[in-house]
Amino acid sequence: MSSVPSTDAAASRERRRTMNQITDTIREMGVVMTVLNLRAGEQVGLRDVELKALDVLMRVGAMSAKALGGRLGMHPATMTGILDKLEKGGWITRERDPEDRRVVLIQPVRERVGEIVRLFAGMNSMAADVLGKYDAGQLETIADFLESVVAMAKEASTAWE
Repeated sequence: MSSVPSTDAAASRERRRTMNQITDTIREMGVVMTVLNLRAGEQVGLRDVELKALDVLMRVGAMSAKALGGRLGMHPATMTGILDKLEKGGWITRERDPEDRRVVLIQPVRERVGEIVRLFAGMNSMAADVLGKYDAGQLETIADFLESVVAMAKEASTAWE
């Protein structure tokens, strides 16, 4: 019996090590992004969840309070307080849906959310620099991986509903 590990066993250990490194990095990214969002929110007087609500509205567009609460995993009563603060601060408007007057749509106020876009301009520039190092195929792999991570986190979060 040889004391030298087989190539397959060594490759398997290396693969496991790399997979652990990736999952640890995902967890660290969550921590770092939370700190970034907290600090950005402090600049404009918003809490993390308020900033996240605006981010969803900026990326996805107008939606009902119920839909936004679902995206954020927030109870409707909690969403009401968040939206009241955002509306009072001039960050959002509430308007009746022209297709269904029973529904109230939440919309970001373009001029105000520009403040948030400017806060993240440096981060967005750095992301563009990092992503610029990869070819189209690699970018597709990265996008696929990140979409899978988001789907995994969404699914995992439903365990506590």
